[in-house]
Amino acid sequence: MTTIAPPAIEVRPVNPEELEAFGYVTHTTLASHGSEGFNDPMVDMRPEWTLCVFEDGALVTSFAAWPFSMRWNGERVHVAGVTSVGTLPHKRRRGHLTRAMTTAFGNYRDAAQPIAILHASLAAIYQRYGYAIIAPVQDYTVDPRDVGFVGNPRPRGTVRLSDASERDLLKSLYRTYAGPRTGLLHRGDALWDGGMLDAHDKQAGPVYAAFYEEDGEPLGYALYLTRAGEEGGVVDRNHVVTLRELHALTAPAYVALWEHVAAHDLAHTIIRKNAPIDDPLFHMLQEPRRLHATVHDNILLRIVDVAPALSTRRYAEAGAATFELVDDRCEWNRGTWRLEADGERGELTRSSAAPDFTLDARALSALASGARSATDLYRQGGLETSQPESLRAWDRLFETAYRPHCPDKF
Repeated sequence: MTTIAPPAIEVRPVNPEELEAFGYVTHTTLASHGSEGFNDPMVDMRPEWTLCVFEDGALVTSFAAWPFSMRWNGERVHVAGVTSVGTLPHKRRRGHLTRAMTTAFGNYRDAAQPIAILHASLAAIYQRYGYAIIAPVQDYTVDPRDVGFVGNPRPRGTVRLSDASERDLLKSLYRTYAGPRTGLLHRGDALWDGGMLDAHDKQAGPVYAAFYEEDGEPLGYALYLTRAGEEGGVVDRNHVVTLRELHALTAPAYVALWEHVAAHDLAHTIIRKNAPIDDPLFHMLQEPRRLHATVHDNILLRIVDVAPALSTRRYAEAGAATFELVDDRCEWNRGTWRLEADGERGELTRSSAAPDFTLDARALSALASGARSATDLYRQGGLETSQPESLRAWDRLFETAYRPHCPDKF
């Protein structure tokens, strides 16, 4: 009887000569053949950012991570932006993703990236590795004539129309908007060009930039595209406006920018994808149901190294909590920890005291990012405690200024 030897398994970054094979596996598993190719407009992948699984020398699982920085409740934190994850169909269910993921967690810790984030093709795959859905988003499909505001301050400033050439102003406004938030990435030119300012699709038209100003001070912007439909004539309202991004620093700026987008009289539809889950539009419109709003998952986040992750973010209230963290993927996180915050900064240290509550890595990722409160997690069975009377205090301790949001694709 012939014995077939198991394949030799290797987990490592690709070398430059293997980038083509990496791209092949990525495009094959993610069906991304219609893209611009492996050399994405955002940025070229580097071999050292990859971590792949090989069987007998052949690449069977692709895996990589962009080295990003992200806002973390008012502070900057280095994160791994996991991307290009896929295993060839005939090589699946052999533990290859687990091998890559486990190795990657250790690498991120060594690289001082205490947090990993990703867009999931299937959230179920990544939740089993401790990732939490932290930033669901809203999509709107609304007739411009249904964008009517009620009970809101009237803008006293003006909107002026420009384009992507005012990049410095866009960057400045984005930095101000992102500053106190959670989940928004620090955007370099590659992220801008491959995302909100991407203009490689000539049929989609140019990217317009509308700026709201009061007394010469810019207070917000909207980035959008317009296109004409195939049916009907110019009098038939056959245009579609795609609103890529709207960031306003004040309520009047928000109203003014939405009113500008809705003032395209030849448009029958405004499409707005990936609005923050705490976007106020639903509560500001006269007829909010006409937004046809839908909600879906977006960014998942995993705390890889708990001590620097929780010590980096800001805390709006002084307080303390001792918790036990259960983590079956990152053994360095396991055990009991003490968080002490002074109303601005926090410090996480090991503790030998009895824990106030117990939770796993996925629940902690949701709690620390502001996606879920301690009370929410307790009610859904994700946090165990014998002190339910303390839940509200822990809610306040971990509360973030805004709900997490990340509109960038990677």
